[in-house]
Amino acid sequence: MVLSTLPQSDSDNRSLSLPSPCLSTCIICKNGYGEKNYPPDDVLKASLLKYVSARYTRDEKKQALLKDHGLQIANTKLNILERRLGIPSVRKPVPREVATQAVLDEVDRGGTSGADHNGPDYIQTKLANRLILLPKHVSYTFIIPDNPAGFDARMPGKRKATIPRTALTSVGPFREISSDGHEKLAHLALRMGDLGFPIYAFKDKWSDFLLYIRVLPNARTLRALAHLFLDFIEEYGAIAIQLTTDKGSETGWLYAIQSILRYMLAPHLDPEVHPPHVFLKSTNNTPIEGFWRWLKEKSGLNLKDVILRGKSEGFYNPNIAWHTELAYWIFVPLVQAALDEFRTYWNTHRVRPQAEKDMPSGAPPVFAFENPEAHAGTPCKIKVPSEVLVELRQIVTEEVGPRETHLEFVSSEFSDVASDVWREIGSPLITTHSAWDVFVAMEVVMRTAHN
Repeated sequence: MVLSTLPQSDSDNRSLSLPSPCLSTCIICKNGYGEKNYPPDDVLKASLLKYVSARYTRDEKKQALLKDHGLQIANTKLNILERRLGIPSVRKPVPREVATQAVLDEVDRGGTSGADHNGPDYIQTKLANRLILLPKHVSYTFIIPDNPAGFDARMPGKRKATIPRTALTSVGPFREISSDGHEKLAHLALRMGDLGFPIYAFKDKWSDFLLYIRVLPNARTLRALAHLFLDFIEEYGAIAIQLTTDKGSETGWLYAIQSILRYMLAPHLDPEVHPPHVFLKSTNNTPIEGFWRWLKEKSGLNLKDVILRGKSEGFYNPNIAWHTELAYWIFVPLVQAALDEFRTYWNTHRVRPQAEKDMPSGAPPVFAFENPEAHAGTPCKIKVPSEVLVELRQIVTEEVGPRETHLEFVSSEFSDVASDVWREIGSPLITTHSAWDVFVAMEVVMRTAHN
């Protein structure tokens, strides 16, 4: 190698101590790949450690050096640099006892499911992020004896383990109510611009009775759910001993309202024994989560097909704002009517007898809900005085805005205009079969007015 900074005289050479190609200052060097401008050692070492942490191959390291520092070097030079700068390598792994503990610690961090689903490649990458480099066969050596079933669990085509099912228990209606949102008709599912029909429901755990189900503009905003929960309380004049929801941020007002009313109206209940509100993972809120599958199969898929017809047949243009309002004006009542119809079906269908079940079976949910004594149940309603509800509504309105802002799909002004147009075209009956025909007829009149 020739240094461009070398003096020309032999005497000068004898008095000069030749530098290494990469010292703490930038050095210009030449080799078979041409002139090099090496960065300081600390900069170069930081880059090489970053590449190691990301598990770059040798070729990827060279490409990264060329891009990051303009260095074009061969494998031999890369090896020299890594050895001199102390860059870790799988060819020189850490001591066996250190490697063993590092692998087992990483497996433990995965939790109960991580032991089955975090294989050698995952472990290698996680350890490389900490600059602990191990050959894959070493990872296999440590993982297989500790968790031999994990490899079977990760085999392609292996069915994912289901959530363990446990028996549900409760003592009577309104002891525990589960609530949750359903997004299968929301805008992300329909892909029709902003058009969407999210759903939210409340269900009694003990009787399996579907208490309340409503389509609303947005089931992921705490403002809408605050007013929706007050609507629910107003309908039943009561709250449950416990409300169970998922952990979404939109449930903040539900938690606040439920807790305030429980402490105010049932101070004798110990919150340590009977908590007013419980947050669960959505998949563990089974009384309501399991219900959504029935709604989807019995009614939801048909509703979705009807709505999507507007996109597939070109009736609906998401780029025209009033198209969305008109679609809401037509379809929101249809969706809500379908939900009400399904609620009636659900509450009157006969649950199959289950001798081992602690809660009612062999009867329709509505019978168990209205006649808890027939199934050794205890009514648990906590009544809410109307004046308390009025005061709460006022507080919520002051905090988040009026109810219609969050629960109504279209403004009263647009609703009046649409009603006039509907009457102008002869007040046709709007059903799931005729909805888009009515939309097209009304759209023609409204488009003329807009033009």
